[in-house]
Amino acid sequence: MRIFIFLFCATMFGSNHVRSQNAEISINEDKVVTVDEVFKIIKAQSSDYMFIYPEKLFKSFPKVQLKKGIIKIDKLLDLALSNGNVNITITDNNIILIKEKPVNDKRTRKVYNDKVDIKGHVFDINQQPLADVNVIISDLNIGTFTNLDGAFSMELPHENFHIKLSLIGYKTEVIDLASFSDLSNITITLKEDLLSLDAVVVTAKKTESREGTSTYKIESQAIKQVQAMNLSDVLSLLPGNKTEQVNLTAPKQASIRSAVTSDANSFGTAIIIDGAAISTDANMQTKNSSSLDGGKSVVAGGVDLRSITLANVESVEVIAGVASPKYGNLSSGGILVKSKVGKSPYIVSANVSSTNYQTSVAKGYELNDYGVLNSDFSFAYSSGSPTERKLFYKSFNLGLRWKLPVFEGLDWNHFTSLRIGHSDDGNRHEPEEVYKNEADVKSTSYQLSFSGDFPSSILGKINYNLSGSLVNQHSFYDTYVLNGPYPIIEAIESGTYNTTYTPNAFNQTRDIKGRPVNFNARIDASQYLHLENFDFSFETGLQYTLDDNKGSGRVATGNIAHTQDIAGSRSATFEKIPASKTFSAYHQTVIKRNGESSKQQLNLGLRYDNMLARYNLLSPRLSFSTKHNNFTARAAWGVSYKAPAMVQLYPGRSYIDYINFQYYAENPAERLAVVTTYVYQPTNDYLKPNYSDLKEVGFDWSLGFMNLNFTYFKKDLRRGINTTNELLLLPKSVYEVVTAEEGVQPIVEPTGEVYNIPRTVSVMKNNYYESTDGVEIILNPERIKATNTEFNFRYSYLETLVTDKGYSIDKSSYVVGDNTVRYGVYDNELTKAVRSFGTVTLIQHIPSLRFVLTLSAELNFKESREYIGASLYPFAYYDTDGNYIDIPQESRTNPEFTDLKKDENTYTTVETPFYSNFNLQVRKETKQGHSFSFYANNAPWYNPTYDYLGSRRTLNNKLSVGFNVTILINNKSNQ
Repeated sequence: MRIFIFLFCATMFGSNHVRSQNAEISINEDKVVTVDEVFKIIKAQSSDYMFIYPEKLFKSFPKVQLKKGIIKIDKLLDLALSNGNVNITITDNNIILIKEKPVNDKRTRKVYNDKVDIKGHVFDINQQPLADVNVIISDLNIGTFTNLDGAFSMELPHENFHIKLSLIGYKTEVIDLASFSDLSNITITLKEDLLSLDAVVVTAKKTESREGTSTYKIESQAIKQVQAMNLSDVLSLLPGNKTEQVNLTAPKQASIRSAVTSDANSFGTAIIIDGAAISTDANMQTKNSSSLDGGKSVVAGGVDLRSITLANVESVEVIAGVASPKYGNLSSGGILVKSKVGKSPYIVSANVSSTNYQTSVAKGYELNDYGVLNSDFSFAYSSGSPTERKLFYKSFNLGLRWKLPVFEGLDWNHFTSLRIGHSDDGNRHEPEEVYKNEADVKSTSYQLSFSGDFPSSILGKINYNLSGSLVNQHSFYDTYVLNGPYPIIEAIESGTYNTTYTPNAFNQTRDIKGRPVNFNARIDASQYLHLENFDFSFETGLQYTLDDNKGSGRVATGNIAHTQDIAGSRSATFEKIPASKTFSAYHQTVIKRNGESSKQQLNLGLRYDNMLARYNLLSPRLSFSTKHNNFTARAAWGVSYKAPAMVQLYPGRSYIDYINFQYYAENPAERLAVVTTYVYQPTNDYLKPNYSDLKEVGFDWSLGFMNLNFTYFKKDLRRGINTTNELLLLPKSVYEVVTAEEGVQPIVEPTGEVYNIPRTVSVMKNNYYESTDGVEIILNPERIKATNTEFNFRYSYLETLVTDKGYSIDKSSYVVGDNTVRYGVYDNELTKAVRSFGTVTLIQHIPSLRFVLTLSAELNFKESREYIGASLYPFAYYDTDGNYIDIPQESRTNPEFTDLKKDENTYTTVETPFYSNFNLQVRKETKQGHSFSFYANNAPWYNPTYDYLGSRRTLNNKLSVGFNVTILINNKSNQ
């Protein structure tokens, strides 16, 4: 207002001043600029004014929030200067002299030590109030929602903060509070998040987040652009990740920052939906306990991402770096899924490709005094191939999320969430198949969670989350065996038994019934403190988790055939296995300093975990960043742990069977086999939690014409759990026939001769070690305004070293029935995997047509795997009596050990040449908000090949196309 008075008084000098002050300035887009940039905008469009002021006068001034449109010069100057501690003089030649006020001037800028009450209203472009808008101060970890009138209020330590406003169907706005002259009556307008906006974000965006370092956010426009059916589809937007051909018939797991795919890496990736962690720690659906073979079920691995639909998801945030200490029981980052909250029309969507079909419907209901209810339902079906129906996958998911104001007048936000999911995954028996191999793996999950936050005069802001889940699992495998007969072995205790034979062809079935149960409770308190140029934020919390399995267990039925030298799996009762429990406490202090031309941030975090009631673990997590002008340097270090899964701690018995005597007569009544069963019961109490150590450094540089993000990291995963062979020496008795009468089984007795036979059994050890050095680069040139064209470049270089700290045991070459078989003992190799991969994306957006096209060029620079220090020869062996015999280094290649030498191609280096792949995505939106999209992966249908061990391999997948239609019903744009 002061500027307006100055300009008004200046009219005495001539009419040209009146014309000048009424001149209009055009703002071409919403933006936040400095005061110096405001003067440049005025001078570019009006030559009547000249500004004279000290060079660094406005360095510490708050930035100015400009809205697209027309504004008069006097109002623009008032907006830029009225909140500053300056004196202004206007000459008769429209020269504006600006200088800083003396320190003792009574009209000084507001002192930031005083608390500030923020009040505002949020409207749409039609000036209608918007309810349930999420208003967040990220720096302070506090937030609120607008009421039915679109109003919100909060108390802050000072005004030098940014607020983020988000709502379903609207573009997220970030507002600098310092740009407002009156914080008691802020007015903010949100625009619908449609393709008619000047700028849309359809790639993963690197963001600053309290949740962790190296965080990538994937918002609704990007989710729409890739036509995501489930959570796995959007991970292709991360640096180093490829666009995979959609196939729902195989489990999908997350792998973050690794050149190899491993269960240990996926198992350590946390999936958190609206604050509730999804746990697989109690999943025990193994066909064979000794090998952890889960068949169609993910066991001792990560969450199956197919089960997480994106029908009602607002954003996905991927923590690739050091996670906040509030997140535990992880060793490889986390994926945070945030559901939509707020009123919305019916959103009906359908995705179709050659083998996959998905449909979904979502709706947000405004319940007035009873809050808002969001619901979603999705159904998906997939077949393995367009020409056959052998493989299949189908699922449905139902989600309800209710935001309820607990007490009127109290800023208490409470959410109740219910998720129900069912999946059916397997392979059918086709009529033309000779050999029957049928599987059907069903899973029905129920998850209920209560979460929210409320203010406390003593503890600050209180956040809580209580969640529980129950999963009913049933795995059924039916195999038709044709190469019988075999001795039938059904013993479940160690001993020697008389038995008969299977038919030449018979059915072998396995039934596995599990019921994993998870309970998770977390509560934390947040406070903040302001001292001069420093802001302190504190977060302290407690967490308790329980994982158990109430299932009846694993049962094998039908004829159980002799498994020769392989440890088999029969029955297990899951409900008798002890539950896995973890109690945790954590704290994080965030210190921010804001200077005139720089700012710094230090995050200090510590987490304590009491895992499995016997491990006391401390996880320090630190990060620091400093920003000077447009350059930010950052560094971070963190330690984290992942508890062993229940199936790793208690895998159940392994059964080793061997034949002492067999007589297969023409008359079935005379047939006899004497078999011995040895039951191996592992005790895995010695297993320790996985350990991860992550270090990273990097910088962010805004050059005006482009933004550059660079990160180097080193991630060490230690004590990963895997299976390794151990040798058992088992006694085998020799039997002889005493009497043999016609029509009955012969009578046999042991001769007294006993000799030992060696057999291997798989045991679990903390032997898996994985170390990755990596570089991630993101380059975003400035958008070409004339054509509204953008480019995005993502690059990742990963070098991973993998080793098993133990050793391996392998059987020598032998003929069936040869008793001279022996077992070689070999050093495990060190595997070096390298992956160099980049993606260049062109984004062509035409707002007037509501159209966006993305063309991605995937550049596979290098993919290789080589073995370091690997030997084809053993360093020792076990003889037929089970004696361990060392082999001297100089003798290992001698001809006498030829039977123990591994195949020449065992350690063959694999390296693919450079190749490229091009993917096309096109989306068109109508004025009513309906959208139609199309994608073509490997659009040119380019399939280069390379030689591998004398055969030709294809580098790219075949051309795959898909379509999406999204319809908005009862959308206000239709009215």
